[in-house]
Amino acid sequence: MKTARNIIALLIMVLTIQGCQTNDIKHEAETERLSTGEELVLKGRVSVPLPEGYKKVLFDEQAMIISAPDYSVVYRWIDQKEVEFIGSNKSPYDFFKSVFNNPRSDEEKRFLEGLKDEVHQPNSPGDLEFYYFDNSDGRQMYILSSSLSFVVEVTYKGGDNKYINSVVTHSKLQ
Repeated sequence: MKTARNIIALLIMVLTIQGCQTNDIKHEAETERLSTGEELVLKGRVSVPLPEGYKKVLFDEQAMIISAPDYSVVYRWIDQKEVEFIGSNKSPYDFFKSVFNNPRSDEEKRFLEGLKDEVHQPNSPGDLEFYYFDNSDGRQMYILSSSLSFVVEVTYKGGDNKYINSVVTHSKLQ
């Protein structure tokens, strides 16, 4: 009887320990990751500088929010499904390239009409293209590349546009 009790206690302890272990689960979609210190890598492909002095980082399936007392930055990736939802069967790159340069379809024209200001295109270092516009309390930027299957939308709300300028200067493909 004593042996049976010891075996049962041992089994309960093994099951308890097993239940407390964690597994490193790989998700099908490539998740965003923070690198050590100065950059943020979105969907494993687009490296942007980390904003300074942030207090909180919130992750979602399609977006990430970084907030601080003086600003907030929302990074959102727009994939093929979302472009199809808008009503286009173009790739995300082709859709947004057309929207910002020569909108032809009704969907592209409606998207451009929804922007609050004239779209600007700064000189783009490397393989990334940047388009931004000012909104009432910050800037919104789109990061495109023909080698990506998505477009990154960056919405910055805060008084200083230094961060958006830093994104243009220091972003790169991974």
